[in-house]
Amino acid sequence: MKLTRRIPALLLAMVMLFSLTLTSCGKKEEPIAGDQVAEALFNMILKDDASKAVELFGYASEAEARSDWGLEEGGLYAELAEELASQFSGQGMTVTTEEMQAFVDAFVSMFSGVELTAKVKESDEKAATAVVTCTVNTFDPEALTQAMTEAMNNLDPSILESGDMEAAFGAILSAMADVIADIKPTDKTADFDVDFELVDMDVNGTAKKVWVPKDANKFGELISTTAMGG
Repeated sequence: MKLTRRIPALLLAMVMLFSLTLTSCGKKEEPIAGDQVAEALFNMILKDDASKAVELFGYASEAEARSDWGLEEGGLYAELAEELASQFSGQGMTVTTEEMQAFVDAFVSMFSGVELTAKVKESDEKAATAVVTCTVNTFDPEALTQAMTEAMNNLDPSILESGDMEAAFGAILSAMADVIADIKPTDKTADFDVDFELVDMDVNGTAKKVWVPKDANKFGELISTTAMGG
């Protein structure tokens, strides 16, 4: 009789234990995948679109996503024009920030047509290393050269002959910006591999494991060089 009474209690205990095991397994979150991170970063860096990052990581807003990844609205290009203008001035060639901004904006416009897809090639969570293969559509290698030639041919010869180098350089930048902005990528694609590592991130007070590029600068460089056929 005592044994009979103990059986339901034992079954209940086993059911509770099994239930707790399922609950704890359900709470374990998988790391945020590297291929999704690559696409989210690409959109933030190249297209100034943080919506995928908000969805993927759970940020409260796009502004928070940009801030967490060290970006401001406008992406990496927000201060680039000012930096380039300063560099040229340091070499004795004065150009206004507005002229340089138009030039930078033209390249941003050109690259806005580039799309990236990514796929995890290999992953070792224990070693916290992974390789992600990224695919981008590419530009015609001759397109930029032809655009530059067209820009120079369309310049008013009197500007170059005036001897005013600052005015001439500004005119060249403006002419190049006009043609570069219209360059579109082709349907051809190219691949490149990026090394990723598994890191701990805090998003809105929640700890998350995330696969991120080991070298973010190299990731950005590979996007542009691969798209340009390099």
